[in-house]
Amino acid sequence: MSLYKTNTVIKLKVKANDGLDLVHRPQGEHYNPQYTCKRSGLVSIHCWGWISHEGAGIFHRIEGYLDGLHYQHILENITLPSVWLLYPDDIIHLQQDHFSFHDSRVVQEWLSRQADVELLDWPPQAPDMNPIEKTWGEMKRTMQET
Repeated sequence: MSLYKTNTVIKLKVKANDGLDLVHRPQGEHYNPQYTCKRSGLVSIHCWGWISHEGAGIFHRIEGYLDGLHYQHILENITLPSVWLLYPDDIIHLQQDHFSFHDSRVVQEWLSRQADVELLDWPPQAPDMNPIEKTWGEMKRTMQET
């Protein structure tokens, strides 16, 4: 069973903040234009998910910075348990697109100890070859329309 996974950033327009002027200023400078900025109303949500040939898997919100240790935690505690629920007896063929955290030593060492996980040979920075990128694109379009 081949598993395609990646992370993405979803930017959503938040209507409550549209056009809101935020003032960051020293005391006594309330109306000084030098300390006024226009907020875009966009909120970024860092997400991670996987798909297989049978459809979408789990969707997970990433809190904080994604480094090798955090990525290994996601693989160990979110990805593999959710995959094994659907494919309990399969070898997992995992696709990674060579982000620095994919190739980090902590992740590579952890993956080398996983007998039921095999890495697919994948070229670096090839998003057009990764089917989940199309899934993320469709999800972002749908969210923007609502």
